[in-house]
Amino acid sequence: MPNISQITTRFRSLNAENFYNSIVGESFTGVGSISGTTLTITAIVRGTVINGQYVNGQGIASGTRITAFGTGTGGTGTYTVNTSQTVSGNNVTTSFYSTTRLYAYIGRPNSWTNDNTPPAPSTSLQSEQYDFYRDMIAMKRILPSDVRYATSRYDWANNTVYTQHTDTNESLTSSQFYVYTTDRNVYKCIDNNYGAASTTMPTGTSTSIVTTADQYRWKYMYTISLGDFLKFTSSAYIPVKTLLSDDSSVQWTVQQNAANGAIHHIAVANSGSGYYLVTNSFSSIINSTAFVLGSYGSTATSIYGNSSIFISSGLGAAQLRKIISYTGSSKILTVNTAFSPIPNTSSKFIIGPTLIIRGDSGKSVSNRTTAYVSRPMNVVGGITRITVANEGRNYSTANVIFNSFIGGGARATPIISPPGIHGVGGLHGPGGHGSDAVQELNAFNIMLGVTLAGTEANSFPSNNDFRTVGVLKDPLLRSGTSNFANATVIDQTTRVYVNTVTGSGLFVADELITGGTSGVKGRLVVFANTNSARSQGILKLVRVTPAGTGDVFTVGETVTGATSGYTGTVTSVSRPAVKEYTGDVLYSENRIPIIRDPDQSERLRILVKF
Repeated sequence: MPNISQITTRFRSLNAENFYNSIVGESFTGVGSISGTTLTITAIVRGTVINGQYVNGQGIASGTRITAFGTGTGGTGTYTVNTSQTVSGNNVTTSFYSTTRLYAYIGRPNSWTNDNTPPAPSTSLQSEQYDFYRDMIAMKRILPSDVRYATSRYDWANNTVYTQHTDTNESLTSSQFYVYTTDRNVYKCIDNNYGAASTTMPTGTSTSIVTTADQYRWKYMYTISLGDFLKFTSSAYIPVKTLLSDDSSVQWTVQQNAANGAIHHIAVANSGSGYYLVTNSFSSIINSTAFVLGSYGSTATSIYGNSSIFISSGLGAAQLRKIISYTGSSKILTVNTAFSPIPNTSSKFIIGPTLIIRGDSGKSVSNRTTAYVSRPMNVVGGITRITVANEGRNYSTANVIFNSFIGGGARATPIISPPGIHGVGGLHGPGGHGSDAVQELNAFNIMLGVTLAGTEANSFPSNNDFRTVGVLKDPLLRSGTSNFANATVIDQTTRVYVNTVTGSGLFVADELITGGTSGVKGRLVVFANTNSARSQGILKLVRVTPAGTGDVFTVGETVTGATSGYTGTVTSVSRPAVKEYTGDVLYSENRIPIIRDPDQSERLRILVKF
């Protein structure tokens, strides 16, 4: 019999996490000593990501921010620090970052065979290792502020049935178990009212689970900021983040208040029959454990034995007790533990079967989940709703037992909230609904949002279109063999400087430019004239193809435009700043033409799926 294996959802999220951290920086804690401005790191321990670099030690104010310079990125050795303090001490810790240099690039100024139907990018070795580079026009560094986790977008819509979150649903990752609302809020569905359609949009930012008028129950997760909405939100995806430090937002409060392994919902699987439910108020109060029911009380002694009573409103509300005795003639019931505060005759209560929830939460009473039957029985005395009084915590498994002298056949399933996840950055959250939005909403994808503003310091031409977008990792500069590109924007065209241009100098965008002596050809992106007569300027070219010699255009030769017929004399040639075919193309996408304008900005949204 063959083995059966499966890649887990955690494996997918870990791949996304590793890619994310390669951009925003993976934190390392260095341990060593400092004297004056010399920081000596003797050991490295992986830690959590924090903002900036800090040093803590003897003689240094806790949390002092400094800037550390050195040849390594988080390695052991000696570093020079920039601080106005006179500092010294042992047992010093500081944070370093190891980052990948990613660039978003645009390319392909000339048309596809059909511009309305771009071809799929080829996965051949020739295409992935060479062709992508040849069409590059310009690239822009992807900064930490340009990256977010992303998950599928499900806009709340009236009369839609949403999937409630369960810990046993194998298809949860592809289900609509959360919604995005017009307030830019994201909510997780905890209870879908037995598969009914949602008719009330959830609102507000309560840290508690909220019930809407349609009896859906929702957990507020976070709000997408306007900046993130504009930069990272598409018609199919929304950005997701888990906070690693207190930013004074409601999301941080939600994360801190989450309860690992808590039970917020108990789903009735079979309502059973023959049960009872009493909802009323007391006739009189004897003491903190004994109460008298009114005429509605049963005359059958002990009928309410083993049942529970929940104070649903009024004085003493939200207390749950077990009934240990009931006398039918006097209608006096006694509970196992005194109420405090003691309910009065205005207090409302619910008497129903006792629910015993068994699981692995531990011995602490506060960790145990308690619940009560809260909805009137159906026509055959079946249980139709259970409400959790105390959600408990630290469960990984649980079951429900119905304890009552009458009735039977009911079955219900406790729904356990997600546990805390240990990842690359350490513990993401304490566990529980709302503790880690990235993990809970299955944000297996990374959204890269890069804004191209005008010409970006004349590196991105604004008077031609482009058709390819991609991501390039760790490209090298042309000068040197291990000099990584680090500039914010890079012009990746071959720049051919010409003078004595014939005619009006109106070379045509996308035309082929050919060297009369070298035979080299290149595709024109733009001609940037440098005088009013347009008799000299810069031909910016891509897909420069040598004529079998490996050379590029030569100084002194005449170049000619295949479409315009204009010519010019080459005075100098500048190769692209990034050395061709260095680094790794991680992503490439063919698009319909994107037309640029000097006065507009384009937002490139690139989704990387895992």
